[in-house]
Amino acid sequence: MRVLKDQRGTVLLELAFALPIMMLIIFGGVELTRFLLNAQKINRVAMSTADLVSQSRRVTEGDIMNMFTASQAVMGDSVILDHGNIIISSVTRTGDDAPQVRWQRENGSHGGASTIGNEGASANLPNDVVLDPGDGVIVVEVYFKHKPFLFDTVVGERDIYQMAFFRPRFGTLEEVESNNG
Repeated sequence: MRVLKDQRGTVLLELAFALPIMMLIIFGGVELTRFLLNAQKINRVAMSTADLVSQSRRVTEGDIMNMFTASQAVMGDSVILDHGNIIISSVTRTGDDAPQVRWQRENGSHGGASTIGNEGASANLPNDVVLDPGDGVIVVEVYFKHKPFLFDTVVGERDIYQMAFFRPRFGTLEEVESNNG
């Protein structure tokens, strides 16, 4: 009878049952927060890079490399070019022809292909992006491979993709000039 009334060790037993669940909730929350922060940073990289390119009257290869470097600074402590890539495209429409990718530059190690299309080909723009004849748009696509820090039960390893559009402020950017020109 005394054994049934003895409550020593009950707290330890309850902790043994609750601790794994608490750890899953805490670490799962940490991983989910990291994933959401990375997705937010990728959105910021795409928007700020597209805005930066669209403000230029002309763009050189050196300018493009500086924009890739600036994109890394926007990402912060995560190195985007080690776990992702950035694709900058200039899309224009002349006459009644379909929009075309005039030029395209990319940097990074992810290997994600542009959903817009390749340089010199017709552009595959979303339905809500309409270009009138003579219009142009700068498209920045960012891929990032999110890797879990602790364990991959909650979010797992997955790609984050973001696309941003900005109209050039000074007409269209037909081509990227060499650093000499």
